[in-house]
Amino acid sequence: MRTYQDPIRPATHLIVAFFIAIGFTVLAVGAEHSGAPPVDDETCLGCHEGVDATLSGSPHALSSKLAKPAVVVACVSCHWGADAHIEDPSPSNITNPGKADTKTVTAACEKCHVAHQELDNIGFDPHLGKDLSCASCHSVHKGNEGLLLDRNLDFCGQCHVGPTAGFRRRSTHPVAEANVTCLSCHDFTGGKEPTFGHGPSANCYQCHPEQSGPYVFEHEATSSFSPEGDGCTACHSPHGSANDRLLTQPGSLLCQQCHGTPPLHQTFHGGLGSQYPCMDCHTDIHGSNDNINLLDANLGSRISGGPPSCYCHGVDD
Repeated sequence: MRTYQDPIRPATHLIVAFFIAIGFTVLAVGAEHSGAPPVDDETCLGCHEGVDATLSGSPHALSSKLAKPAVVVACVSCHWGADAHIEDPSPSNITNPGKADTKTVTAACEKCHVAHQELDNIGFDPHLGKDLSCASCHSVHKGNEGLLLDRNLDFCGQCHVGPTAGFRRRSTHPVAEANVTCLSCHDFTGGKEPTFGHGPSANCYQCHPEQSGPYVFEHEATSSFSPEGDGCTACHSPHGSANDRLLTQPGSLLCQQCHGTPPLHQTFHGGLGSQYPCMDCHTDIHGSNDNINLLDANLGSRISGGPPSCYCHGVDD
């Protein structure tokens, strides 16, 4: 005679066994990444002698080398799989963020570093979309500023070919000379104005504060309220130009992209007003505190052999 067996009971046992196994796995992983790692730093440094010195003085300094560490940092915090690696010291069984795939590196760094998106980081998503990881630009053991592998033009230029070529034009920012770097303008931690060229916190004003105003009479092109909304970059090409002062167009051609030649310039006094480049007379092109047309009050003295100071009638008003 058959004995009745509850079909739920064996299934329940399997489920319980499954969660017990999962629990042990989580505990094992947690132990390796906890504040008291199963493999201590001294064990690692027994083979990797002197590596701790590359972290000294940085936020990644090993906690075991500090008297009062603010956070727990150990070799196994970034290099996972230490247990197996001790038994078989092969490069294949230990995580090396400098050589690992993007997903692994991102997971390792984000254990401590909040995801860049949460920091309003404008550079993270585009770089991640190109399958670049933190380790593509940073190295914890290099000891460089910002932990960057390199901050020179040619390093960024490996991917950003267009801007790099621009810095070899006639008029450029001194990036090739390393007086400024790509990071002087492109900040990836959300600390600067992400729109770069316009607005009250435009990156350009860090080095060019005299152009920032405020002015009684503003030139719309320098304002974020202009129709184009480009601010400084409406007239200037920050990555280099064939024209003077990084201008996107030479001379009066730049002004004529938005402004036509006033009719009176062409008719009065034999068309005298149209014979001069716009910026010979409209010198306060970023804004003025005394003239709505951005004209220089001492116009006559600024144009050698040019018209008297009464030129344009009322320029001194």
